[in-house]
Amino acid sequence: MAAASPIQSLRDEASCSVCLEYFTDPVFVDCGHAFCRPCITRCWEGLETNFPCPQCRETSQSNVLRPIRQLANVVEMVKQLHVPSVKTQEENLCEKHEEKLKLFCEDDQKPICVICRESREHKAHTVLPIREAAQEYKKKLQLHMEQLNKKLQELQEWTEAETRTDLELEEKFKSERERILTAFDNLKEFLEQEKQRLLSSLDKEQEENMKRIRGNVTALEKQQQNLKNLIREIEGKCQQQDVELLKDVHPILCRCDDVKVLKPKDESADMERSLLVFGLQHSYLQEKLKELKESFPAELEWRHLGGIRCVFPPKMTKINDT
Repeated sequence: MAAASPIQSLRDEASCSVCLEYFTDPVFVDCGHAFCRPCITRCWEGLETNFPCPQCRETSQSNVLRPIRQLANVVEMVKQLHVPSVKTQEENLCEKHEEKLKLFCEDDQKPICVICRESREHKAHTVLPIREAAQEYKKKLQLHMEQLNKKLQELQEWTEAETRTDLELEEKFKSERERILTAFDNLKEFLEQEKQRLLSSLDKEQEENMKRIRGNVTALEKQQQNLKNLIREIEGKCQQQDVELLKDVHPILCRCDDVKVLKPKDESADMERSLLVFGLQHSYLQEKLKELKESFPAELEWRHLGGIRCVFPPKMTKINDT
């Protein structure tokens, strides 16, 4: 942070630490600190002994105030000084008063100077020293970043699980395809058309399941990217100077609070049921192969098994009926 200019330092020295304005009728207390006569009088109002210094807290048994005429003269000269104009953003100065931004208004969520603090606009607001406020909000940002990292870890774990499920299902569907092909090779002469229909149904089922799984992976990866972007934004924010860190920090905190991670619906049971249906069909075909060959010349009947089109001779029942 840039050092205060000599003129600004002189103005600070000519200001009362109680009212933060230029001294009015400056007086000394026993410890040597100076205050406006009205300010110290208000501070000691109602006390009869042990008069404390508002700045160092040292107490005095006497409430006698000694005027400082030389300091009063210096204050009048300081009031006439002109502070050279500077770029308020680069120097962290108040745009209105060109004073150092030493305070942070929690009600308005912005840095202010000591003159702003005494104005009607901020008089009744909660105000903190700029450094204290920066540390407090940095802790809030870091806490949100920890929570976001936990959510990111959850998303990564879910993504890995979905990816594994994708590979496992691919192998299961591949195995099931081979079993169906083997079964229908034995019936190729009789069931060529029905074989193609069943394989088409299997392909459709596999495609729908794979589409859902890959859609879940895509959605999870998108959530991860959004969290990574927000975390990078917070990390960049935490590297900024106090004033810059506090600017626009509230919307980031709100976005952090609004973050929700969505876990994909577990559809493994439905997928297993679909695979079970194909497995039952395979077993059925193997068991009934001989009977099917003998009775196949009869008229065919279409029935549905678990949403999958299956072919049975008219005299044969569904698997669930056997």
